[in-house]
Amino acid sequence: MKRKIIYGIMGGVVLLEIGLIIGVFYGMFIGGNYLTEFEFAGGIGPEAVGNIGLIIGAATGGLLGVWLGVKIAENEAARVYGKYLVISFSLSIASLLFLLRNIPDEPVTLQQVQTEADFTIYEPTYVPENVRFGDIEWVDTGIKETLYLTYFKKTPVFELTESKLTELEIDPNSTEVDISGSTGYLYKQGDTIYLTWPQNGTELTLTTKVIGEEKVLKIARSMKKY
Repeated sequence: MKRKIIYGIMGGVVLLEIGLIIGVFYGMFIGGNYLTEFEFAGGIGPEAVGNIGLIIGAATGGLLGVWLGVKIAENEAARVYGKYLVISFSLSIASLLFLLRNIPDEPVTLQQVQTEADFTIYEPTYVPENVRFGDIEWVDTGIKETLYLTYFKKTPVFELTESKLTELEIDPNSTEVDISGSTGYLYKQGDTIYLTWPQNGTELTLTTKVIGEEKVLKIARSMKKY
């Protein structure tokens, strides 16, 4: 009985990790190609389906591993594979500890950033159809605090950069545009559009290679305080 329990635990851990990896991989593949709008546990598309794949893969692999470990313990002829199970178990524990040690911090939220930022944060009330808010990156160098907001469809559509207004860096080839009463500066370089403008003490820059000038201006003019 003791051997069955030990082998069952080792087999469960080994195949749980393998099932987890396979589940995430196929989940993200399906989510990225076929279920791009699916939402689950705060994620969308590949992230959402990847989370489901992780759960299903880990559960399936763990149960299968327990069953296989018990069978090896019961079968005298199969016990020759016990040493390989021990090695696999040791490697699985080592890799799990490495992954746990390197889990990224909890994602930052706009609410948290606003409590730290020395400028007002803005977000658009208009975005193109099916475009969703995605990533937040908050960078504080000690000299200048900068917020990066990325909006996605299947891939990034546009990025907003926000920081405390100092002196705008204006490209000499920029075109002046009106942004809700403020003067903005629109600049094109190849397929990329840059729009920079001040808004009540905040400097905002919108960058995109995907959407056109008309929608860029519509997004900028829809900015409201967070």
